Amino acid sequence: MKKVLAIIGLTVLLFSITHCTAKPATSSTDMEKNNIISVTGKVTKIENGKDGYMATIQDAQGKEYVATISIVNLQKSGSTFKRYEVGNTITVQGPSWKDDQGKIYIKAEQLK
Repeated sequence: MKKVLAIIGLTVLLFSITHCTAKPATSSTDMEKNNIISVTGKVTKIENGKDGYMATIQDAQGKEYVATISIVNLQKSGSTFKRYEVGNTITVQGPSWKDDQGKIYIKAEQLK
């Protein structure tokens, strides 16, 4: 009987500790809302895709970004798709994230 009470007591204690210290999960949607950026720079590389392209953009400070420029994503946000070429100056705005190597990616929702 003492063992059963001890096990129940430890279980309740363990549950209360983990419940009090657990942080609420941040959804990717919340993170995207907080990381909307706008970047202006020269297109240095284009990779064509099925409904758009990926443009590598270098800003005035030499920092590189990879923007996904998709017909579908731009239409959803009320913007218009436009094809840019290497050497063109472009401004993209949208949610961003970094990969494991620190490269910054942008899902273009606005083109200027």
